[in-house]
Amino acid sequence: MQSSQNKHQFMIQRIQTIYLLLVSIACIAFIFIPFGIATSAEGIAETVAAKQVIPIMATSIVIAIISLISIFLFSNRKKQMKVVLINIILSLVLIGILIFGITQHIGIANYSFKIGSILPVFILLFNMLAYGSIKSDEQLVRSMDRLR
Repeated sequence: MQSSQNKHQFMIQRIQTIYLLLVSIACIAFIFIPFGIATSAEGIAETVAAKQVIPIMATSIVIAIISLISIFLFSNRKKQMKVVLINIILSLVLIGILIFGITQHIGIANYSFKIGSILPVFILLFNMLAYGSIKSDEQLVRSMDRLR
């Protein structure tokens, strides 16, 4: 029982857990915070949020779920690294879908960015920081094994 409690305490104390939680929080916030204003040809301005665009919302939800799942893979760092790498790729896909939607469907001239548009960059950044932290933990464990 004691080792199980220590194992869970160790999981909470790792910095990549914080990064992965921040990924989930940023994804959920991205769904609800408007990321821009689209102006139609008639001059009607409409606020755009991820909850209005199904592919963007679905990708954001998948990224949030994967980051939460990867938190609990702390006992298998190699698998955790692979899952976070998949999440990094999905984060790039999210940014790509967002840029494609803005340039092809709305038109960059008819669009103005809002604060929510920076969240996908933070999602990518936090995923990359988590990956780097997991990788450094794995290297530390390998170096400790070599010393034994």
